[in-house]
Amino acid sequence: MTAVPRPFTPDLPPDYAIRRAGERDVSAIARVYDAAYPLDTDYPLVEASAVRSILLDDGTMAAFVAGTTDRIVGVAAVEYDSFDEGNAQICKLAVDPDHQGQGLGRELLKHRLNVLHADPTFDGLVYSAAVTSHPASQHNLIARGFEPYSIHKLFQGGYFGPDAESEAIMLYTPSIEYDERDVYVPERYRHVVERTLAGASLDLLGRRIRTVNTVTYPTADQLRMALSHEAGFLWEVTPDGSESWAETKSELLAAVQADDEHLMVPIDANARQLLALYEPLERVGFYPAGFIPDWLTRDGEQRDAFVFQHPPEDRPTTMHVVDGVKALLDVVGLEYRVVAAHDRYWELEVT
Repeated sequence: MTAVPRPFTPDLPPDYAIRRAGERDVSAIARVYDAAYPLDTDYPLVEASAVRSILLDDGTMAAFVAGTTDRIVGVAAVEYDSFDEGNAQICKLAVDPDHQGQGLGRELLKHRLNVLHADPTFDGLVYSAAVTSHPASQHNLIARGFEPYSIHKLFQGGYFGPDAESEAIMLYTPSIEYDERDVYVPERYRHVVERTLAGASLDLLGRRIRTVNTVTYPTADQLRMALSHEAGFLWEVTPDGSESWAETKSELLAAVQADDEHLMVPIDANARQLLALYEPLERVGFYPAGFIPDWLTRDGEQRDAFVFQHPPEDRPTTMHVVDGVKALLDVVGLEYRVVAAHDRYWELEVT
């Protein structure tokens, strides 16, 4: 992978500073999350014990605080090896409402990208899961070099209100490496791959897109499905996972039909035999959510992911999205109606 590009120039408001979080900050961080998140949600980091265990005691997490000399008013984190080995997720941002509108979210994002740039041990993919009710966050990410590559209805816990949140997977495109490789997808999804690769870099279109219209179903010796996320609802499909979830078509269908949670299935798009999964996934209600370059790592090699989602209920949901996310909805084929067009975002009802 290519290294994260040169640092951003800090532009903090006067009297504010950003530093690495420590044990002495636990209670103040919990207060920031408590102030930033609605009272009717169950966001765990409003508790000091959760802040300590999730942000400070977990070796894959690096947390940062923003504040004045006497008060912490913002917090954010980088989660290393997030979703897959070698990746880093930009996450856990919160700013006290009394201090919003001063650019602290922007500066916390820049600071984390600068930290990744300065880390000699990190050269992987950087991404963020942006909730679609916060168009300002989407703008902040896009202004710093992120682009949307996958969109998921009602996929995140209801932390910003009583209902589950939709989210867009945003990739920091300078962290994607140009690397020739074959991409295998059915012909009907070629346009999704071409759009997302062109969004990352025109050079990435050099990846050879091999499309096949007719596929056969997988057999036990062709396929293993491995659980890749501790939450139990994110599934990764690889040719040879270390833990077996479903080995045959019948096991796959039975497992999906018995599950009431939203499922994300990133298929290793560089493995030709996994073409066999597209038709059975569609048959039980999965739909394409996007194509994410370099999101998977196998034996030290980056792999591309074609991502599907399974919705247990297909009720309409409202999304507030910027132009790039709206364009991605068009590419993956999700149906919506425009409720309102604002200066910097669209309000949509996605069906």
